[in-house]
Amino acid sequence: MSMIGSFLALPQTELAALRDEPERIHDVLDSHENDVVDVDKAWHGIHFLLTGTVAAGAGPLANVVFGRVPVGDEDVGYGPAMATDAADVPAIAAALASVTDETLRTRFAPDAMAEIYPNIWDEGDEALDYLLENLDTLRTFYRDAAAGGLAVITWLN
Repeated sequence: MSMIGSFLALPQTELAALRDEPERIHDVLDSHENDVVDVDKAWHGIHFLLTGTVAAGAGPLANVVFGRVPVGDEDVGYGPAMATDAADVPAIAAALASVTDETLRTRFAPDAMAEIYPNIWDEGDEALDYLLENLDTLRTFYRDAAAGGLAVITWLN
């Protein structure tokens, strides 16, 4: 099975209601299935380029892929969904807009990415282009979510 990084922007009120009833996470995700943005298997490589870490990091770039806090403990594929409040989305969008592809190219280090899913990083420029294309998708997603005053849910499925 593959691990696909998925993202959904939704009104803060809907996220607040979901926090009150986290067992409804599957219903909410299903009801928005046409609004989901995915970055395929690039999620982990994107996180690494943005933070230099496997799963941690500081600041808004650490929340791009992994969100801020779990939405309950329901498994939605590979663990619980993670949420970022609408108030935090503009900082993420701004941070993504400020990091250039040139900077990210210098951070691409196949030898240091052995623990990064999937193990394709030795494919060089092709792998890097895959990451940058999917990162551009996330830049647009977060920019639009911030402009709309929306919260974000992220998950791996």
